[in-house]
Amino acid sequence: MHRRRGLELLGSARLIRVLQVSRPARTPVLVFAKPPRPGVAKTRLAPALGSKGAAALATALFEDTWSRVSSLRWARPVLVTPEPDAAEWGAARAACRWPQGEGDLGERLARAFARALAGKAAGAIAVGTDSPGVPAALLEAARDALERSDAVLGPCDDGGFYLLALRRCPPGLLEDLPWSADSTFGRTRERLLERGLSVEILPGWFDVDVPADLVRLQQRIERGAVRAPATSRLLGRLCPRAPRISVVIPALDEAGRIESALRTLAADGWHEILVVDGGSRDETAALARSVPGVRVLEAPRGRARQMNAGARCATGDVLLFLHADVGLPPEARDSVARALADPEVVAGAFRTWTVPDGRRSWIAPLLHLADIRSRYTRRPYGDQAIFVRAAVFERVGGYPEMPLMEDFELSRRLAREGEIRVVPARVRVSGRRFLTRPVYYFLLVNFLPILYALGVPVERLARAYGDPR
Repeated sequence: MHRRRGLELLGSARLIRVLQVSRPARTPVLVFAKPPRPGVAKTRLAPALGSKGAAALATALFEDTWSRVSSLRWARPVLVTPEPDAAEWGAARAACRWPQGEGDLGERLARAFARALAGKAAGAIAVGTDSPGVPAALLEAARDALERSDAVLGPCDDGGFYLLALRRCPPGLLEDLPWSADSTFGRTRERLLERGLSVEILPGWFDVDVPADLVRLQQRIERGAVRAPATSRLLGRLCPRAPRISVVIPALDEAGRIESALRTLAADGWHEILVVDGGSRDETAALARSVPGVRVLEAPRGRARQMNAGARCATGDVLLFLHADVGLPPEARDSVARALADPEVVAGAFRTWTVPDGRRSWIAPLLHLADIRSRYTRRPYGDQAIFVRAAVFERVGGYPEMPLMEDFELSRRLAREGEIRVVPARVRVSGRRFLTRPVYYFLLVNFLPILYALGVPVERLARAYGDPR
């Protein structure tokens, strides 16, 4: 029995050794970075950010790069730095750290590659931290390319490269190349080919080196083309940029209010105002066209169709959908900008303040019952003036073209993309519908989401609500 047990243990040990031998070695990903200190890191950005701001950005860029590399199961992250023991390497506290050593970038790269390739790894990848949010797909592509090529290069649009991967690094491979020049990528590629290495080129990316690059980076982050959370948060604090907000107003038979509402809006300096008329039988379209700076479009009747038509023609970074009978507060633009300064926020809305709309009624104080929902909801209605990043609106497919609940359904889709923030500022909402049947509409508005979630057909809800315009 003891003999059998011993054989079983021996067999298990052999199996473990076989599995260990057959398991592919993780690919070293060499992250080149200097300690992010004021006056040392990102000095060309200091005129725009100050030396401390530039160092803070360098820290954020490193954190995002390190996080991205560490998320790859096949990667073995290695920090290659002039000061492996620097206190600034908090994000890589438990990391493998190698000293860069002396010499120019070519010598330091060659030294790191030689060390990485001396082990079991079939190849190694080197990246810097100046290229924020390099997609994992590009790193995956570099690893795949190493299986069929000796070298892989990822070009930057400034003439350099954001990634170099090698299966072998012959002596002198990277000597006497022009570094930090617009010819760096071209000359490096030529050198690799001259030394007999097969080369594969990845899609391009970009570096952040000078102040002009910051604007492009912010735009890409807002469009969702770059995901770099630490960098995004820092830029929101260091370089707050007022978003360009396009106001989209679906309108139908609003001649009694549209002109005065638009003149008030036009005085507030929005990026653009688009009125989308759904086939008004009165002078709504003509009155809207009479207001300077207002663009009038036409679309088939239906708020969802009209708002989607306006969004397709809008040019702003942010879309704000405003019903014709809703008035924005004076601080609306600042409220939108503050909410969207947080990169986790993809959309938002205002609280409501329902008013009698010029009519006198003893039940007017009860109108504020309609405002209760805007204080607790996480799925705003359209009368709360929903605002959303244009890129996110496009990504979720815009408003679903439904006769009712299109705003609620849009909110559900947006919630899967990020946070929807209801700001404390209040929009003024016409109480004309509630004045006719206050209790009925109070109950209906607050229970519509429940009925919709229970599967009540939206057409039936639309009939109960009345003409949703």
